[in-house]
Order: sequence, then structure tokens, then C-alpha cells
Amino acid sequence: MEDLAEQLATSFSVTKSDNTTAASHPRLAQYKSKEDRSGLQEERRRSRLQNQKQKRLDFANYARRLAENDWEEEEPDDSEEMDTLEERKHKNYYANQLMLSEWLVDVPSDFEQEWLMVFCPTGKRNLVVASKGRTAAYTKSGYCIKRFHSNLPGGNRSSSRTISQYTILDCVYDEVSKTYYILDVMCWGGHPVYDCDTEFRFYWLQCKIQENTEVTKVSKLNPIKFEALPYYVCEKTNLQEVLANPMPFQTKLDGLLFYHKKTHYTLGSTPLVGWLKAWMVPEIINIPVPESIMASKPPGAKFRPPSQSMDTSSTVKIADTKRDEQQDVAIIEKKEIS
Repeated sequence: MEDLAEQLATSFSVTKSDNTTAASHPRLAQYKSKEDRSGLQEERRRSRLQNQKQKRLDFANYARRLAENDWEEEEPDDSEEMDTLEERKHKNYYANQLMLSEWLVDVPSDFEQEWLMVFCPTGKRNLVVASKGRTAAYTKSGYCIKRFHSNLPGGNRSSSRTISQYTILDCVYDEVSKTYYILDVMCWGGHPVYDCDTEFRFYWLQCKIQENTEVTKVSKLNPIKFEALPYYVCEKTNLQEVLANPMPFQTKLDGLLFYHKKTHYTLGSTPLVGWLKAWMVPEIINIPVPESIMASKPPGAKFRPPSQSMDTSSTVKIADTKRDEQQDVAIIEKKEIS
């Protein structure tokens, strides 16, 4: 199981991942790339899609262990392996369990046909696990910040009729409305969907919420409500229309997530999930947005023209960058949600 966890997280990286949303968008950065990279975002997308076809992991067992916090291994035969076992007992298996986005730098050639968009509200990104009659929320780094009852399968004693009833969700928590907005589903009612494509996961999640409407209402057994975020096809005319409409939630919009229809739920940063602030859409995707959205653009934020070296994770300061040019460019830091 240790090997499985490592395989699932092979793509995870905090400081070295390409186009990490923990930094500014590459075309907003003050500094140009140190060197051109041959691995452009589009090429990495194709590589990821090809690689996921070759992986055959035991997701059912992995989801069960995550839900039940059961990471026991066989007893080692010698004292040297005892140290390794002791280290495993202190390992946080709930860390790095979420699929993270990259800045959308290169608009995919199949963008309108093969991609889906989700509006992402402002809030805290959480892994939510419902199992054994209780529900727990974990940060991206794996710390449990909340335990409560819910009407999710496995989330309270009345709904947890069997030990196989457990649910694992990727959510954004809004403290003001006391709502978990569901971005994605990894397991529902003991049925893991890590290795299912995005289009199916999104459709299945909507169906399950419609079948279990009690999770969307506050009650004694469900003190915090859950809402599945809607998704939209990325045809430009459709995106322009939905961006002009009211948001599907009351809280403030954080940004837009773009999912490839065929990507599996993989842990860590992936080029198959893109991220943009809404005011970036006209520049990156060439779609007009309402003035109310453009009003959120930071003063002085200015994009550089796209180049072959935009897809990079390391930058170096240009020695002859002018002082006034530096002041005109904003460093846009993305919040923990991404």
C-alpha cells in the first residue's frame, strides 16, 4: 500500500511543478524564463493522458484504506525494517490527496471539444472523508480541521449501515455560508472513481446529489450542507454566456478551473487541470467578460506576449529590466484554494 500511495502521488510537487498556481501566472511574472523548455504544456497534457492508460492501480483498496485510516502493513522480520514501520506509523497519509491545477498558459487545441469549466468559489480547499459514522475534513497538507456528522454515505451512524459505506470528496469550504462546495468526487458509497474520466465523475456526482438531496440541507444529522458545483462545456460562445450570468453560488468567485474530459483523478499538480482568474479570460482565451469581472483586475497587471518559453517553473531576473516596467507588472498570488 505504501507503493500505491507513492504511485498515486508521483506527479506531486510543491516548489518545482510547472506553472504552479502558488506563483504568479507565467505571463504576468516580472522575470523572463532562464531558458526555453522543450516540454510545453500541450505536450505534457498528451503525455499525461497516455501515461494514465498504462496505470492499473488498486483504487478500491486505496479508497478503503483512506476512508478507514487503515494503513497497517505486515510485520517486518528484522529490526532494520522496524524503523521503517515506526516511520510509517507517523506518516500523514491524508497529505497531498487532492488533484491540483496549473496556470492555463497554452490554450489546448481541443479546448472547445474536450474540456469542461467549473466556477470555483473563494474558500478553503479540503479533502472530505465520510466513514464509520462520522465525517472529517482535511487540509491539503493532511491536517484534520473538522469532524462532524453528515448525510453523506458513511457520514453518520444511521447512514453507515455497513462498513463499506464511505465517501471521499474534493471540496471548497465557505465559512460564511457553512457550505462545502464539491469540486470533484473520488468515492461515493464505497464505489471509487479515481480511474474514471472527468466527464463521468462530474455526471455521477450530480446524479448522486440529486438522489441524496438531504446532504444539501442543514439538519441535525447534516449541520453543514454540501453542494455540487455545476460544470460547463468550453465552447467559447457558451463560456461567454455563463460568464455574463450570475454565479451559481453566493460567495465571491475565486477563479475558473478547466478540466480535460478524459483525465482521471490524479494526486498533485497536473496540466490536465487549468486555472485562471476570471479577469484573465479575455487575454488567455480571447473571450469578452463583463465589466464587473474586469473590475477585479489588479491595477497595473499586464500580460507579456506568449512565447515558447512561457511554460516554465523557474525564472531569473532580467538585469536590464527598467524600474517603471517593474512597477507596471503585478505579481498575482493565488490563494490556498488552487
